[in-house]
Amino acid sequence: MAAIKDVRRRIKAVRGIQQVTKAMKMVATVKMRRVQDRVVQARPYVDALYEMAGRLAASGEGAIHPLLDVRPEGSGPEAIVVVGSDRGLCGAFNMNLCRHVIAKAQGTSPRMVLVGRKVKDIFRRQSFEVVRDYEKLVFPVTWEEAERVARDLLSLYNFAGLSRIRIAYQRFVSPGVSRVTLAPWLPFTAAESAAVAELRCEPSVSAVLDLVLPRALTGQLYRALLESQASEQGARMVAMENATTNAGELTSDLTLLANKLRQGGITKELLEITTGAEALKN
Repeated sequence: MAAIKDVRRRIKAVRGIQQVTKAMKMVATVKMRRVQDRVVQARPYVDALYEMAGRLAASGEGAIHPLLDVRPEGSGPEAIVVVGSDRGLCGAFNMNLCRHVIAKAQGTSPRMVLVGRKVKDIFRRQSFEVVRDYEKLVFPVTWEEAERVARDLLSLYNFAGLSRIRIAYQRFVSPGVSRVTLAPWLPFTAAESAAVAELRCEPSVSAVLDLVLPRALTGQLYRALLESQASEQGARMVAMENATTNAGELTSDLTLLANKLRQGGITKELLEITTGAEALKN
């Protein structure tokens, strides 16, 4: 009977876990839809900013802008901004991202800028130098928060002698589907398709570029942070759904085991009663 009590206790515990994972899945679904709307809104805005900055840069008048200056290879180390999550329970979301970055960084010594406590924990076991780390960014991330991080990165680029900065993040595709992306951030490079038609700007192309270029870079970082948050919630939603399903299957298996033990106990008692009755007859 003690074994049956243990199994029933396990069934109760698993059902409690199943209720928690089901609730977490619902919360992750709501959060994902919330940030997904912002991702959809941010993409065309950031693309337009980049196109505008690209046209201004391709005009030639902004060629002396420091953020357009391509530094020679080997002139300094690069930095990689790894955008992960603060919380776990989202499957292999952070591990897949970090593995991709570590594989790309083999043979080089990039400086790491880590966003999220989980990626910080992973890179603590690596030999890379971490020059910045950020935790507990607001959800959904705001433009002001992205602007604050962008200012830090620009300061790091200007004063730490970096050759370039790239951003690694999970690009949101659909709920439960994301793609690891390693995108260039600095120096800014104009797209090859950027129109080089004559531009008329007041007071000048350079002055407008001074305003547009930092905003375009902030926009790209803002988009990366949003995409990462949407991908995180999508991964958590799938992980919690799988955990709920596994808990249900485990509950069924334990219930079957409890029934077998109960039937075995009843059979044993009947045998004992029958054996006792036969002994009395004899």
